[in-house]
Amino acid sequence: MASNALALIYHSSYNLELPGHVFPAHKYSHLYNRVKRDPVYASWDILLPKKAEEADLELVHTKEYLDDLFSYEHTSRTMYSELPLNRSIVESFMYGVGGTMMAAELSKTSRFAFNMGGGYHHSFPDKAEGFCYLNDVAIAIRKQKETNPELNALIIDLDLHQGNGNSYIFQYDDKVFTFSMHQGNLYPKKEESNLDVNLEPNTKDDEYLATLETSLNQIRKDFDSNIIYYVAGADPYEDDSLGELKVSMKGLKERDLMVRKFAESLNVPCVVTLAGGYARDFRDTVEIHFNTITAFGEK
Repeated sequence: MASNALALIYHSSYNLELPGHVFPAHKYSHLYNRVKRDPVYASWDILLPKKAEEADLELVHTKEYLDDLFSYEHTSRTMYSELPLNRSIVESFMYGVGGTMMAAELSKTSRFAFNMGGGYHHSFPDKAEGFCYLNDVAIAIRKQKETNPELNALIIDLDLHQGNGNSYIFQYDDKVFTFSMHQGNLYPKKEESNLDVNLEPNTKDDEYLATLETSLNQIRKDFDSNIIYYVAGADPYEDDSLGELKVSMKGLKERDLMVRKFAESLNVPCVVTLAGGYARDFRDTVEIHFNTITAFGEK
């Protein structure tokens, strides 16, 4: 296990103004400001990622798809992002990918590396989906495998929606274990993960946390990981506008702490990304993400 506790990564390009859009892409700067207001974290260094190179994107994405993306064209490959397509948005995603790649690199020296962005888990090799143009976690894993082919990566995806892009990308890779626990009757069309847990609407804290604990114990038996990628969606929240799970803010922090303790019990580093969050009160989304930082930052 690496020695340093937590590395934080952020770039101002993560932030996007999408007036009237359900995806609150301005949350990233609000989270950064929340960190900088906190008496504990205000003095912490927040590291600046580089933009991912096109060669990095090609580790996962097809040339045809990337051609459409960099031409800023709404085609059959890009249209299901449900986002505008322009230079600033593509650059934002490239910095987000760079942030997760940087977190993966920092996992050599930090127990936890936290990209205050990323988690674009609906992106496929040849198409965009669900507010996701580029699959940062998949790219970071493939990049790590260039120098460490024996890497065994575990993806723990606790977003409201199944991490279908990652499940598809790694479906034939026995060195990547995909675990997704999500509301079962929602978008997207499901792919097959190594472990899928479909939750019913109105699932509350106790059932949610007990199910997660059972799942992690099963994974412990089934897969020998040496790094964890945690997709820490804020949208299982009880007042999320897109979901019907009923997990409290306290329950979500307990979820984050459970993932942290699981990583510590295995003595492996953990890369954390944000993913979704659509609380009716935008401030709740920011606070849930901040609570995830504190869960991994507390001693």
